[in-house]
Amino acid sequence: PPYTSAALPGGGGPGIVVIQEWWGVNEQVKTTAGEMAAACGARVAVPDLYRGQIAYEAAEANHIMEGLDWGGAVQDVAACARWLKENGCSKVTVVGFCMGGALALGSGVLIPDVDACIAFYGWNGGLADVSTMTKPTQCHFGNLDTHTGFADKDTANVLEGELKKSGCPLEFYRYPTQGHGFMNNTPWGREMQAKLGRPEVEVSEIESAMSRVKAFVTKYGA
Repeated sequence: PPYTSAALPGGGGPGIVVIQEWWGVNEQVKTTAGEMAAACGARVAVPDLYRGQIAYEAAEANHIMEGLDWGGAVQDVAACARWLKENGCSKVTVVGFCMGGALALGSGVLIPDVDACIAFYGWNGGLADVSTMTKPTQCHFGNLDTHTGFADKDTANVLEGELKKSGCPLEFYRYPTQGHGFMNNTPWGREMQAKLGRPEVEVSEIESAMSRVKAFVTKYGA
């Protein structure tokens, strides 16, 4: 993997694969990965699905994402999960944001080495049938998300229904005042939220989501 956190003292412990938003593996993704490693006492790996490309504008990010080989991206995630287990991690949780959230859900269905998945504001229904999910799953969606068919409230409702059909252990959280990308509290992220007309990021909601992630990884991914 192109980015990993340090091995845990004594080795072992939980592993987390953190999957980028559509911007690429930028500093925000690396910071989030580091925060998750610290909060969960985990070893983290981040696949670079864009092979070094980073977007700074929404149109550019959309263009790169449209060219993504989703099946190949799942294989990249699988390689990271395998690497974490080969390096002593007991279980692996996949956590993704936006495009990465959609891949996290797909990975939970398609990758045997993935033990649990956490998706933030993203679902690609064509990638995998989530009604067959067997892994513990946690989802986070903003009620004011306007990404129709991918992360908006109606899509989140359909996703929740499909996951409930599967019978997998499920936690599904809604954030009434938040839109897309609400976990990005970097200065650039806040600037981009305003530029795209999204609701302002709330630190209290980020903290709430992170505490839920930590509890979930402790319960299912350790």
